[in-house]
Amino acid sequence: MILVTVGSVAPFDELIKKVDLLAGAHGEARIKEPIMQIGNGKYIPKNGMWFRFEPDLSRYYRNAELIITHNGAGTLFEILPLGKKVIVVPNPNTVQLENIDIVIKLAKEGHIIPCLKVEDIESALKKAENWIPLKYEKPTCTMHKLISRHLLSSKEKRS
Repeated sequence: MILVTVGSVAPFDELIKKVDLLAGAHGEARIKEPIMQIGNGKYIPKNGMWFRFEPDLSRYYRNAELIITHNGAGTLFEILPLGKKVIVVPNPNTVQLENIDIVIKLAKEGHIIPCLKVEDIESALKKAENWIPLKYEKPTCTMHKLISRHLLSSKEKRS
């Protein structure tokens, strides 16, 4: 099963339309049995199951062989630990385009397949066929150490 998720921030009809077109196609580029989370989009898919929102997508993530998603950091960091094949297509309709740095970094590290334009989804799907993502290791949070160091250095300056 292929899951397509566009998140909740902004519609991404271009991605849903493209996946729906490929789901209705015949031949090599065909996407079989997609499930599409379409959010606030206006386009209603004709060639696969769809829904607007669910409170928890984890069961869809677990069952998916491949996930096609927007570039929302929350979505990405929820998916990455699962070790799934992930194609990330930045949504040009959202301020999350600033997350492009995250997409590039994760792609360089071998965790995702970037697809910077919707029209390139077919080549990303082709790449995904034989691609195996590298295991994602969640970085250790050191924020508490930085805060502590800052507070201690501020205290020394006041003394």
